[in-house]
Amino acid sequence: MFDAITIGSAILDVFFKSSQFQLVKKDGSLALCETFNEKIEVEQAMISSGGAGTNVAVGLARLGFHVACLAEIGKDFAGSVIVHDLEREGVSTELLVQEKSEATGISGLLISQDGARTALVFRGAAQMITVSDLHSDLLQTNWIHLSSIGNTDVISRIFSYCKERHIRLSWNPGNWEIEAIVSGVLKPNWSAVEVLFVNKEEMEKLSGVSLEGDAWRSEWCFVGPKITVVTDGEHGGRYCIGGKCFWYEGERVETVQETGAGDAFAVGFLGGQLTNKEITQCIEYGKKNAGSVIRSMGAKTGLLRSL
Repeated sequence: MFDAITIGSAILDVFFKSSQFQLVKKDGSLALCETFNEKIEVEQAMISSGGAGTNVAVGLARLGFHVACLAEIGKDFAGSVIVHDLEREGVSTELLVQEKSEATGISGLLISQDGARTALVFRGAAQMITVSDLHSDLLQTNWIHLSSIGNTDVISRIFSYCKERHIRLSWNPGNWEIEAIVSGVLKPNWSAVEVLFVNKEEMEKLSGVSLEGDAWRSEWCFVGPKITVVTDGEHGGRYCIGGKCFWYEGERVETVQETGAGDAFAVGFLGGQLTNKEITQCIEYGKKNAGSVIRSMGAKTGLLRSL
């Protein structure tokens, strides 16, 4: 029996950070630019496993929980790095799906001097999980954390499985899932969700409600999940429980890069939930873990071993 199983993406992350990456204003936003046909010097570079499935699994394992990760990878170099990272961190790999005919997902992350990033993502095997990969005899756990997987049938099956077996479920949907919900392609049973994690922009897309200005402090709540947590980086966040809204303050910390901050927050929050802490303490754990991750290069480097 596992304390938790994470289901989501497993991707090889390749990071490049350079002071020569230029931020240029374009169409009301910022673009990360490099001079065409030239070599750009970088001050920092690293390769590590990434993807929400592995990030949350490693984070929970570092806190002492017995964790497995269900994700799909190829039988290639990138996949071998992911397996090695998980085994080194004490995460069970018995649920990993490895397919020789598929290529492990890879992302290239260009990090500017202030820590902002642009990601080039090849999802590959990470989006190939099917219902046949969900072996119910192996999914023995108290909690399942689901992140973006890009398959409505799999998502619906996981929701039903957790509801039927009274397994606590947390969900951090990606853009694909949110677009599927908005379009009506995916109709999740929100009552199966113990904790929903989204950032401010994702919640606005999901609900169609603007949370700008005074609306952020309004009493509006997203109804369905038992707990809904909406994060807004250093500006803090809000959470809804039992039809009531609460807010928490953010913390400004020196940022090396932002990749993995949301996963780290989820790890801290879930660590508190799994040890029956009050929700305010879970929020503080999430903030602490996310703050530690963004101080280091890589999505896993700064994950804490105690909260």
